[in-house]
This record gives sequence, structure tokens and C-alpha cells, in this order.
Amino acid sequence: MKGIAKVFVVALGFALSFAAVAAEKLDPALQATTKEKFDDQAAAIRSQMKAGGRWEFVDAGERDTVEKRLDEITALMASSSEVGELPGGDKAKLLEAQEEVNAILTKKDGRRLICQNVAPTGSNRKQKTCTTFAERERERRESQNYLRNEVRQGGLRTN
Repeated sequence: MKGIAKVFVVALGFALSFAAVAAEKLDPALQATTKEKFDDQAAAIRSQMKAGGRWEFVDAGERDTVEKRLDEITALMASSSEVGELPGGDKAKLLEAQEEVNAILTKKDGRRLICQNVAPTGSNRKQKTCTTFAERERERRESQNYLRNEVRQGGLRTN
């Protein structure tokens, strides 16, 4: 019984240390600390939301929200050069806007790795397959375009 408890404690320790390492690797897109740093980050975000960029798959509604929130942060940062100099209410508004932008960009990050355990056809043994969000989204769009074109040309029938 003591042996099982030791194994459990060691496994739990490894799991917690792995979670700590994974948490350190999170890279939020926006970390507004100074006006200059924010301006650089906002420009980079706007350019990366265009076709071929890291966040090219942000849809129109989300893009409007990101733009609105970036403009909101710009207005808040206009009166001071650092976040620490902002009054408490403005700092809270800035952090809220920053969190919303980061949530949208994290969800639509083309570099985000998505892994699945999938059993190949004819096998019960699952294999781990990983692809980026951008690869999955491109495949999905290509499949939709292919099906749409086949239906238009009469190659596929829909009932």
C-alpha cells in the first residue's frame, strides 16, 4: 500500500511540475506595460490579422472586437506612458480589454498545436497526431470549397 502511495505522490509531482513548465510557455499576444511597447504590439497584431499572418483566421466580428479593444487601450494609455501610472479604474479597464484581446487571439492562433489520439483505419491502437490550428483551418476551408464546387458542377448530389 505504501508503494502505491509513493508512486502516486511521485506521479503527482511530475504532473504538477509539467503543468508549471507548460504555464511558463504561454505567450500572450498583448502585454501592455508601456505606451511604446503597446503601440508596437498593437501594430504587430493588426498586421498579423491579415491573410498569411499568425491570426489570419480571426473572423470579422472578432476582428472588430480586437480593433475596438486596441483603440480603447490606446485611449487609456494616451494620458500616461506606463500602466502603473494609470488610476485604478482605468487600469482595470485596460486589463479587461487586454484579456479579451488575448482570449480571442489565443483561440485563433495559427501556431496553436492541437493534438488528438486517433485510431487509424483497421487498428484499435490509437496514435497521437498533432497539427496546428492554421493547418486544420486551411484543410477545413479547402474541403468546404471542394464540396461547394462539386455540388455546383453536379458531381455530388444533395438530397
